[in-house]
Amino acid sequence: MRAYTFAHYEKAWTGLMVSHPRFGGGVIVRVVRDGGDVLVAVRFHDGLRKTFASGEEALRELKSLRGILSAPLDPLDRLSDQALQRRIQQAQRRHDTRCQIDDDLEERLDAAAGMRKLITCPPAGSAAAWTW
Repeated sequence: MRAYTFAHYEKAWTGLMVSHPRFGGGVIVRVVRDGGDVLVAVRFHDGLRKTFASGEEALRELKSLRGILSAPLDPLDRLSDQALQRRIQQAQRRHDTRCQIDDDLEERLDAAAGMRKLITCPPAGSAAAWTW
């Protein structure tokens, strides 16, 4: 795993809809620095608020959620509490329909750090493989 900075985590993950195997769908509401550590705060559908003690822990336990033809999402600082609740409910619906994306969280960190992966061919069985 590459060494990512606080700025990479904050830029890549704040406002992102995520899935956790036990807690369901949620939204990363804040990424904060605590000394040398990065804390990742998530609000889940059932009202649970969980803070992951490190970016690595969040990367291990969470998966990104995206839907087909998703519109761009407004930044969290522009959302009202009701709009945030709607986004959390949408994350739960995507979690329930298994819209998790493997490796997306790390790819977002790579992009924020300026290290994009060069993919020569989509992996077999992926949604993009049929277009290759």
